[in-house]
Amino acid sequence: MIFKKFVHALTFIFLLGAGLLTFFLILSGGRPGGTLKNFYWFEGNTSGFNDAPDVTRWYNYRWCGYSDGQTSDCSSTVPAQAFSPRDNFGRSDEMPSSFLNNRNTYYYLSRVAWAMLLIGLVFIVGAIIPAVVMIFKTITVMAIWSTVSTWIAFFFILLAACLYTGCYAKAKNAFSDSNRSSKLGAKNFAFLWTTVFLLLVNTIWSTITVVLHGMNKFRDYKESDHYAGGAGGYNNASSMDTTHNDKSTYDSDKHHSDRTFFTRLRTKKKMMQTQEPGEQPEEVQYVTRDFVSQPTGNNNTQQTTGQGTGQPTAV
Repeated sequence: MIFKKFVHALTFIFLLGAGLLTFFLILSGGRPGGTLKNFYWFEGNTSGFNDAPDVTRWYNYRWCGYSDGQTSDCSSTVPAQAFSPRDNFGRSDEMPSSFLNNRNTYYYLSRVAWAMLLIGLVFIVGAIIPAVVMIFKTITVMAIWSTVSTWIAFFFILLAACLYTGCYAKAKNAFSDSNRSSKLGAKNFAFLWTTVFLLLVNTIWSTITVVLHGMNKFRDYKESDHYAGGAGGYNNASSMDTTHNDKSTYDSDKHHSDRTFFTRLRTKKKMMQTQEPGEQPEEVQYVTRDFVSQPTGNNNTQQTTGQGTGQPTAV
């Protein structure tokens, strides 16, 4: 139990870390100065691209010239600023041919990646709420909610990481083919792939938690159903035995009553046949015999004594 709670707390910290890193990536390039200027996606030598700066950095919301540790000549702020030198600076013969011939590839990869990052952040926040509850108690609804949200967040963040990496790795190769210096933003990509790792750990543990919790619930249900079925079966059997005994007693009493009635009827009919015409019928008195069982001998046999003839006598 202690180990389980420790792992829950650890994965919860991982989930918070993934949310914090994703949020920071979303803010990357929100301001052209300060600490955020060091969190960029790509930096390349853009001299000769019409009126572009000699060195340009691309962020989420703008591109800026970079010189002597400071940014300058930034573009206007646009959500999900596209990485496309052809769109950013216009067509130029100095530009690598890959940016001219494959403009849509760079344009849509960079913009869609930012959208996937934003969607992933939403589901990370959605997974944090049930994760807080599960630190103290595992609830089925919360466990399922957390697992589903974490898996969806992991999918979108992984997709964003693949799109960003594919886009800017391809751009770096294009710059290298044109003998131009370029580099990827190490901080942004480190944050991005660290987020993927943290979410992967969370998805695995949350799935294990749901499976174990479901197995425990199913085992408890089977045990409770077994005991309930056994008690019900016992009660049913007792009821059937009681009903059978009552029915047997009732049939025996009814059979004895019918036999006594027909015996009396036959005796009365016989006496009426033996009397002479005109003679008044005699009153018939029935004498019953009481039997008493007495033990005799060493073998516990019973001797029955009784009084009365058991035959009708005329009065």
